[in-house]
Amino acid sequence: MKKLDDYQKYLPILSKAKLFEGIPLEHYPQIFNFLQVSILSFEKDELIQHLGEPLLYSGIVLDGTVEGSFINENYSKINMNHFERGRSFAEALACVQTPYSPIQLKALTNCTIMLINLKGIISGSSCPCSYQLNLTTNMLKILASQNVFSNLKLRIANQKSLRDRILIYLHSLAPDSEGYLHIPFTQTALAEFLGVNRSALSRELGRMQDENLIEVNDKKMKLLL
Repeated sequence: MKKLDDYQKYLPILSKAKLFEGIPLEHYPQIFNFLQVSILSFEKDELIQHLGEPLLYSGIVLDGTVEGSFINENYSKINMNHFERGRSFAEALACVQTPYSPIQLKALTNCTIMLINLKGIISGSSCPCSYQLNLTTNMLKILASQNVFSNLKLRIANQKSLRDRILIYLHSLAPDSEGYLHIPFTQTALAEFLGVNRSALSRELGRMQDENLIEVNDKKMKLLL
């Protein structure tokens, strides 16, 4: 881990971050001071957040990919999600300031992250600029989105059929202009996300292609049903 000082080159990414929606760039220095942000770089496979340690900060990925995961009751790793450039993570846990993190965060590639202290938003501390309401509203939207995502994970976990797990996940993705769904995981990571064996997932995807239910093109899929 290495601490960086300059955030200027990341402004194009930060300006699109959901937390800062509606806030002019000229107010970012005050906002960043209020949120006690820090920019850190991590090497590939370095742990950003350890299981069981306090989780006090949310983050925005400025470069690279971060994996969030947890350990199930069988001590197997379950891939929770991948966070790529511009994505934020751990807002709910950071709001709670949990002393014992149920998740771990790992750098899947060399990556740069802005860590954010959300305590000021939650405690109602006064921000030295006029955009505190934007921060609070944006945070509520982010937490609502996380709740929707958690419900999706619960729906997937409750399916007995592997095919149903796959279809529920695919239907949760927005297609591009050509109808393709972009999968943000490798097949191994997708298997972990769905809570299934990688070989079983590969076989089922093959059967679904043979039955003309889906079209697979590398990390893109198209629903044909």
